[in-house]
Amino acid sequence: MGQFITVEELPRYAPGQLMLDSSTVGKSDFRLRVFRYAPSDIWVPPNENFLIVVYREGTTSMNRRVTGLWKQDHVGRGVTTLLTRAEPSNWRWSHDIEVSHFYISPTLMAKTASEAFDRDPEGIELHDLLRIEDPVLTWIGDRMVQEVSEGAPGGRLCYDALALQASVHLLRRYASVQFRIPCAQGRFRPAHARLIEDYIEQNISRNITLEELANICNCTPVQFARKFQVHYGMRPHAYVLSRKVQRACQHLRKDRLALKEIALLSGFSDQSHLNRIFRRQLNITPAEYRKSCLS
Repeated sequence: MGQFITVEELPRYAPGQLMLDSSTVGKSDFRLRVFRYAPSDIWVPPNENFLIVVYREGTTSMNRRVTGLWKQDHVGRGVTTLLTRAEPSNWRWSHDIEVSHFYISPTLMAKTASEAFDRDPEGIELHDLLRIEDPVLTWIGDRMVQEVSEGAPGGRLCYDALALQASVHLLRRYASVQFRIPCAQGRFRPAHARLIEDYIEQNISRNITLEELANICNCTPVQFARKFQVHYGMRPHAYVLSRKVQRACQHLRKDRLALKEIALLSGFSDQSHLNRIFRRQLNITPAEYRKSCLS
């Protein structure tokens, strides 16, 4: 046995009657197994996966220790217990129970966290919770058991969709996620680039600071400016000014507003500012541009 035990090794430490296994239906990095357990007093070594226990039948007083003191509560249908990975645990209960186990690999959790939060996770831990009443996890457990039991067409697709839903739900409500500081080199991720561009377009009529834009990507202003230069081939300030000029062009083509109004709507401080930047970028004044559009 290595440092962490696997899904297959767990019954050596928590012996029970295996009722169902998703290995033939679902993805290996989100495994479902259903067990029936007699009253037990067990010690379980650190697990390589995150473990979610969804209670299906029976009620009992459950005692568990992960780190520190023992915790005690009553568990039964509608209750879920969470155990983060890489932690040894003691469990003690006094009545027969049937449970669903979700074993979620750290690779799947990291991938899901990256897609859900659009940031690269450095570490993920589930909260140490002996008892939560979460109808979502109970419902997902029931639907997964149904898909595995029935073996209906499309079962793998349904199972994988439920696995994704469960992973996102756990990350949102019951996990602590530490994120990596983004690298200052290279281009932005496509999702970050879209967020930056959308933010600029939505706030073009006011002054946009470098700090605001950097916060979108969890960068420092210096890191953001470097990545922006690589991605767009210009400094953030120059890009924002170019978008302001493009917004002014839109107004000049379709609106009969006064130039001073267009200047403010496009994010310039006044008409003089608009004239200066407009001429610098397009080698023409706003008035001349409007006239050329009408001719």
